Amino acid sequence: MLRFLRQVVLHNWGLKLLALTISFSLWAAYTAEPFAEITYVVPIAFVNIPSGLDVAGVPEGIRVRVRGRAGLLSRLTASEVSIDADLSDAHVGDRVVDVKPELVAVPFGVTVVRVNPPEFHVTLLPSSAPPPQTE
Repeated sequence: MLRFLRQVVLHNWGLKLLALTISFSLWAAYTAEPFAEITYVVPIAFVNIPSGLDVAGVPEGIRVRVRGRAGLLSRLTASEVSIDADLSDAHVGDRVVDVKPELVAVPFGVTVVRVNPPEFHVTLLPSSAPPPQTE
């Protein structure tokens, strides 16, 4: 048994040491990369809008500050950050939409630091288009 373990450990010890050195170097380079923060202006996508309603008074976008490794953020584009506001329980009138960091979709390795403004107002109006015809 001892002979078997010695053979497994010592066989090709130079290659094993080289692999360990490369692995450690890659790990050290990755963990040494600094964290950075960047702000994007992200448009709001409304989902589950009840039929017969239109949304008015939508802001141009929400400022979202994200944090992650500098290399990852340098490749990140605004199109990879999204906000979906669920209006499934909405009805005609004014409504306050809360934008919590949990509602912002970001790639793995990126975290949302701040959302500004954290809420906004929209007005839901009856749709001016006629409802679809069913035959």
